[in-house]
Amino acid sequence: MSGAILFLNRWPLYEDERRWENRLAAPEVVLPPEADRVTYVCDEGGRSGVPADAERVHLVTDFGDLDAVLGVVDAVVRDEGPFDHVIGFSEMLLDLAATLRERYGIQGFSPEETSRFRDKTVMKETVSRAGVRVPRWAACRTEEQTLAAAEEFGYPVIVKPVRGASSQGVREIASARELRASCAGQSPRELEIEEFVRGDILHVDGVLDAAGKPLFLCTSRYVSTCLDFELLGEPLGSVFQTDPAVRGRCEDFALRCLTALGLHSSAFHLELFDTGDELVFLEVGARVPGADVPYVIHDVHGVNLFRLWVDVLLGRPVEAPVPEPELSGGWLIVPGPRPLPRKVTAATSLLGVVPYVYRELVPRAGEVLAPRPGSYATLQGGRFLFRGGTQEQIERAVRQARARYRLTTEPVA
Repeated sequence: MSGAILFLNRWPLYEDERRWENRLAAPEVVLPPEADRVTYVCDEGGRSGVPADAERVHLVTDFGDLDAVLGVVDAVVRDEGPFDHVIGFSEMLLDLAATLRERYGIQGFSPEETSRFRDKTVMKETVSRAGVRVPRWAACRTEEQTLAAAEEFGYPVIVKPVRGASSQGVREIASARELRASCAGQSPRELEIEEFVRGDILHVDGVLDAAGKPLFLCTSRYVSTCLDFELLGEPLGSVFQTDPAVRGRCEDFALRCLTALGLHSSAFHLELFDTGDELVFLEVGARVPGADVPYVIHDVHGVNLFRLWVDVLLGRPVEAPVPEPELSGGWLIVPGPRPLPRKVTAATSLLGVVPYVYRELVPRAGEVLAPRPGSYATLQGGRFLFRGGTQEQIERAVRQARARYRLTTEPVA
């Protein structure tokens, strides 16, 4: 028996078979059939991601309204009894899940432990104490202090929300004048400032067992960056790295960081810089990676990171997957034109055109591309998944896809 589970969900499932996002995280896929009681708390968007025949479903208007959510869960606990586990896959639900564990005495990460993976200042302070290189940084308190930190680091600098995801609100600041303008009209206390580190950005993804040992690891190198995707509209993607030296160096570094942070019984997504001379910690999330990373990992290596994470959380017997290290794969997301919304007039299919593209989500003529903040895994300008080749072949295919894809749109009347 897996005990009583409280499942928090804000992710929809689409009836449109063109889309694959969130399917690996569906409760029917990740939860064991022997779970004796599963209760769902979801918002309107997440309702379609809950099994249609689920008996215990409770809607909240906004997961960000903590008092209202606690009122709902208080009533659920009173009427249905206590819970043994809280599951919430979204980055935006990690703090809430920790609050609920503390409030109801449920096992798992506490708010203090969760802050190491949500608060970027706590995160870097913890990692740096372990002797790991991190960007020089400072919490923003006043405009004068923030300007002084920028002068110390040297321009450009990066200003980002202390708690955030998907590069939302992250800015590259080139001068003191620009920094003053960005500080105007907002409280700096929710921001941090850090040095601009030049180098390639890679990410290491996986799942750790209850002792903090890796059950699965995968290292990828970004094509472009999340920041360039958000600010400049550059296509974003990454490719699995198969060179044993690259993987070993990055994965050893990632495990040093995760050990310093005390992570266990969790999925993770860790980003790092490779300057050529050294590896530098960027940030980490205690969750499955976003965008199309988990789907390509599943299709190439046969590993569902969401299911593996849940199995560890519930204490179920887990055998570490044995992926083939020479297999590579990748993904590419082309953002929609700006400004949105725009109506699609034509888009290029790359299936059968670019080698190793095995799945795509290309908008159809007449569809409207609308702003969708906070998620890479939606209907963008185009999404492409790659597998079946070596690392070098996948990298070439991603470059070819960037060069050959065409999307034309017109203003929405």
